[in-house]
Amino acid sequence: MELATFAIHDGYLEAILRGLRSSFLTEIQYGQMKNCSTLGELKTFLEETDYGTLLQTENQDIPIITLREKLREKLAQEFDYIGTQSGGKLNEFLHLMRCKYMIDNVVNIIEQLRVDPKAKFTGCHPLGYFEGMNNIKVMEGDDLSQLYRDVLIDTPVGTYFMRFLEESMEGMGENKGMNDVQEIFKQMKPEHIRNSLKKMWLEDFYTYCSTLSNGTTSEMMVDLLKVEADFKNIQVIYNTIGHNTSMAKLLLTRKQLTPNFGYLYPDCDEALKKSTNVDQLREAVKGIENYSAIMKDAPDPSKMEDFTFHTKTLEDFMSEDECRRYSIAFDQCAHYTVFYAYLKLKELEVRNIIWLAEMISRKLQKGHPGWKKIIVPFSNLTGK
Repeated sequence: MELATFAIHDGYLEAILRGLRSSFLTEIQYGQMKNCSTLGELKTFLEETDYGTLLQTENQDIPIITLREKLREKLAQEFDYIGTQSGGKLNEFLHLMRCKYMIDNVVNIIEQLRVDPKAKFTGCHPLGYFEGMNNIKVMEGDDLSQLYRDVLIDTPVGTYFMRFLEESMEGMGENKGMNDVQEIFKQMKPEHIRNSLKKMWLEDFYTYCSTLSNGTTSEMMVDLLKVEADFKNIQVIYNTIGHNTSMAKLLLTRKQLTPNFGYLYPDCDEALKKSTNVDQLREAVKGIENYSAIMKDAPDPSKMEDFTFHTKTLEDFMSEDECRRYSIAFDQCAHYTVFYAYLKLKELEVRNIIWLAEMISRKLQKGHPGWKKIIVPFSNLTGK
């Protein structure tokens, strides 16, 4: 019955998405791209792929920032079409997927309004565009009140900002006001705000997926999001190892940034959050084989001065694991997970292309280890 119902309501869009799977660049194509000696040659190569229509009007010597914008624009166009054709639960699912990018955009705009109001949309992701973004206004002097009213009231992700403010103002007493709001946003780094909001989004998306009536979608998404939450937790702990701060403040920061679910939660949560070196972190995750293998190979963050351009990072190891998981999601039919997996794998492809563009622009020798830092979707699976 689930298959029949899915086919009636969402089968057409799933078929379109599965057709788009053939657009992923192959290992052979990546090998050909590595032979490009200039960004112009890379652009010419990409013009023969699905990215071609958006690149043909650009200058031959395309800047990397423009290349990234065009690649993202292609992905956004695909999801715009799928979104406008969808309805019901699939439309809700797609909207929640895009909320993460809306959070990014709002934080980017707030940051840009502080330094260069004319460039307030710089760095915004097209997947995070929403009606009303243009209404987020320039602030006058240090008065942030109107800006945050715009954010809290007029944006689809305003509830996350409200929850963030409520949590940040806990313990301030009953006489909390706009001055307190302004002080919070002045003191906190945009990246801390961004990660706090994304943690809330991930928890909400997990709760939503766990209650979906489509059992296949619910089961697959719960698994993927638990791993995503665990990786976020590990990454936060890893990135804060060696910080010169008190344990109390360190624990508070980690609590604010780490989701309250996952395969490591709650059993390993305390050991994770109290880790002060990479060995303790490895010990905290040793119960899960994949995580243990990743942490075994990850470099020690306390020796970051030894990292080089080609050092394989913790994020690289996690991306390899996630790529395999998202690729496998295409093996089953009649579920929404393929939409999420497609988005994550296309993000990875954009990252791959930009990485190669950076390598080409630096004119690094072909034997340089950095050329190997490419993770190809579906490469370890049979078929394409």
